[in-house]
Amino acid sequence: MAAQQDVRRRGAAARAPKDADTALAKRRSVRAARRNAAWLKAGAGVASMLVLWVVHLVTRQRVPVVLRPFPGRLLKQLPQFGGQHAEQLLWGTYRPGYYFGMRMRQPRSLLVGLMWVDPQGENPLANIRHEAKQNDGLAKYGWLQHDGQGYGLQELWDGHYNITTAWAKHLCTDCGPGGDWGVTVAVQQRRQREAGTDDVQHEEEEAEEEEEEKQSPPRVVSFFVYVASEDGSPLQLDPAAAAAALQQPAAAAAAAPAPAISGRLPPLSGWQLHLRRTDSTAVQAAVSYLGLATPHMHNLTEAVQQGLYASLQRQRSQGAQQLRLELPNFVQPGANVAVFQVTSLLPLGLDLSFISGLPSGSAEAPAGRLATVSGPGLQQLLVQGSAAFESRFAATFGSLAVDKGKGSAQQPAAGVPAGTPALARAALSNMLGGIGYFHGHSLVRLQEQHRGGQLEEITERLWDAALYSAVPSRSFFPRGFLWDEGFHQLLIRRWDAAISRDILGHWFDLMNAQGWIAREQILGEEARARVPDEFVRQSPDAANPPTFFLLLSEMSQRVAAASQANDWDATTRADAQLLKAAWPRLRAWYLWFNNTQSGPVPGSYRWRGRDPSSSRELNPKTLTSGLDDAPRASHPSDDERHVDLRCWMALATRALATIGSNLGLPSKEVQPLQTAAAYLENFGRLNELHLDQESGEYRDWGSHTEDVQLQRAMATLADGRQVPVGEMQRVVTGQQPRPQLVPQFGYISLFPLLMRLIPADSPVLGRQLELLRDPARLWTDYGLRSLSRSASLYQARNTEHDPPYWRGAIWVNVNYLAVQALRHYATVAGPHQGRAAELHAELRGNLVGNIVRQYQATGYLWEQYDDATGQGKGSHPFTGWTALVALLAGDQ
Repeated sequence: MAAQQDVRRRGAAARAPKDADTALAKRRSVRAARRNAAWLKAGAGVASMLVLWVVHLVTRQRVPVVLRPFPGRLLKQLPQFGGQHAEQLLWGTYRPGYYFGMRMRQPRSLLVGLMWVDPQGENPLANIRHEAKQNDGLAKYGWLQHDGQGYGLQELWDGHYNITTAWAKHLCTDCGPGGDWGVTVAVQQRRQREAGTDDVQHEEEEAEEEEEEKQSPPRVVSFFVYVASEDGSPLQLDPAAAAAALQQPAAAAAAAPAPAISGRLPPLSGWQLHLRRTDSTAVQAAVSYLGLATPHMHNLTEAVQQGLYASLQRQRSQGAQQLRLELPNFVQPGANVAVFQVTSLLPLGLDLSFISGLPSGSAEAPAGRLATVSGPGLQQLLVQGSAAFESRFAATFGSLAVDKGKGSAQQPAAGVPAGTPALARAALSNMLGGIGYFHGHSLVRLQEQHRGGQLEEITERLWDAALYSAVPSRSFFPRGFLWDEGFHQLLIRRWDAAISRDILGHWFDLMNAQGWIAREQILGEEARARVPDEFVRQSPDAANPPTFFLLLSEMSQRVAAASQANDWDATTRADAQLLKAAWPRLRAWYLWFNNTQSGPVPGSYRWRGRDPSSSRELNPKTLTSGLDDAPRASHPSDDERHVDLRCWMALATRALATIGSNLGLPSKEVQPLQTAAAYLENFGRLNELHLDQESGEYRDWGSHTEDVQLQRAMATLADGRQVPVGEMQRVVTGQQPRPQLVPQFGYISLFPLLMRLIPADSPVLGRQLELLRDPARLWTDYGLRSLSRSASLYQARNTEHDPPYWRGAIWVNVNYLAVQALRHYATVAGPHQGRAAELHAELRGNLVGNIVRQYQATGYLWEQYDDATGQGKGSHPFTGWTALVALLAGDQ
């Protein structure tokens, strides 16, 4: 036994080295295999990266430079636009094309909105109110207060309804991203009277209306509340919770109802929307609902119409004796759009309360947070928001006294009529309440050349991008316009410099690799649905006035003063940070203008885009100039010189030179700008190119004749009679066009004055003031008209279908520039200082007085004003640059 054990031990000892070698070999083999696999994997990764890089290079070479974004870091990624700033601005009323709409400032957001309809009105299915449309015929609507961040109060007068919407945001450490927020809606019966007449309605007439209301049947309203997720994430509808919250008035409703709609969405995590009835009507309301699965957010009105129609069809098929205008109480699988409808006798009150940041599976909302943004808690937030707005308004527009309306002992500031402070509040609030967030891509029109040399027009898309911007008109132009936005920022900057910088950053992030920015930003389905097809595509050679330099010039002067005094505050530091980061883009924009819009002789400029082959236009339009049909040379050619563009470039060049020299930017980039600024500001050179010595007017240059008319061709009938046929065509009736200064005095002629390029001691300045004040030319009791009454094209139609636009009407943006220029010359010593001061006061008073009167009479700010009567014309509400009346009223 011992021997056997010894043999086994020896055998084991003998095998041990062999087994160890085998194990080691196996381990080495495994490690080698792993190393080889790692090398193979790494090699495959490198190969994949090389392939991707090659594909990237090939693809980049194939993508025309015009379709590429400007290289480098996006401005909206600057630190000043993150953190608390981004948190405060995440949620807002960023859907200006709707009567009321909330969204986040991110590409894939929740959309929250309201619709309403008069069930007792004519053809209610075709008259659902949702998108803000001019042809809806609302007597009045707009924001009375809005701070641009977390509070707003809006009033809408629609037929029998007086609707008030107010919202407020609550930021807290326990709140979800962007805070909790609440919306309250109140619908009262409205007396049928014209907008603006309440304060002058006689007591007898009021008594008659009250008696008529008692005899008329009770009014009913149907309100729709909806939530839609742009990314398609499903929503949960709880019809029972909605019915419990909405069928009974506030006193009978549950104190802490379950959410009517809920879901999950980055970055919000879990979120809930709670509904609550806030009126005291004893009658129970009817509640219905609809859930849809759709990728389309631009046609939600049609979706609700179709739901109502389907419900009516079902009721008919079931033999209903009385049809009810209600949603079909149906939810599609995976619904990402949820709509609740409440129908009630007036008055009706609703609260919408939104909370987010809830953990997964959370069914109940924190009671304290919900109470803060609903019921009495929401009312307290609204009171606080209103008080903060008024305090900030007084600090910003201190020269405007706060008038309390009819019977108030307080008087408005000197030089402006009663009612001006209320108008100024509304103008500012509608500018801020009209700020939107858009995401999508622009479509551009390109020329593609084939091998045979033939050109074909093609449509291409730019990259997806975001835009945070104000809009000119919620009803007519609910999207970003380049030259409008420069004027908008003059007002927004006065209220909130951080918001203004954020908007600037978003706009310059839209620049392509060549330095071009599309003049109209039609981003996403919602924006594109509001634009006629022929205007959707943008031309990458089309400019627009670089009005951002109006603000950039002011910012550059502030930064220069801070730099020279070594005295920086938070605002000027943030300005300097933005300007320094934006420098490559600003310089590229400037160079793009010089490369694409230069004129035929040194120091001249020409807007591209006029059509020399046009035969139907009396004077071919220059849409790129922003002044559209303002008359220029009758026969477009490459030899034109446009005085307004030269003046814009003088402003831009000086602003860039100031920015560069005070931020320590490379001298090789700054020095040419300083030289160019001095050249463009050379008064003698300006006069050589554009001043008509005989009349003293600044003019364009081009191939022009005054002897043009629109006429129809004549056809001879069998009996010898001649009759006009076809469309009207432009014909030269006398002298043929020849190169000359264009004798059409109007806004274009004012630009050397507007841009302050005329020396204060020059006799030319005195002549410009004479021309300005001449009633036979531009002066009216309501502001400066856009074209002289003595001009041959004054109030002339441009085609048989196009009425005059910039051919006589009064526009506030150019009038604002004129007031500011006069104010400048009134502060500079010279022989014309006193006259400039007189005209400044008179023109400012005329403008503000007329706009106030028209607002009181109509309830709206208007796109333009009639030069003969002062009446508002064009799109409305136009709370873009017409809102500059707030700065005019405050003499700012």
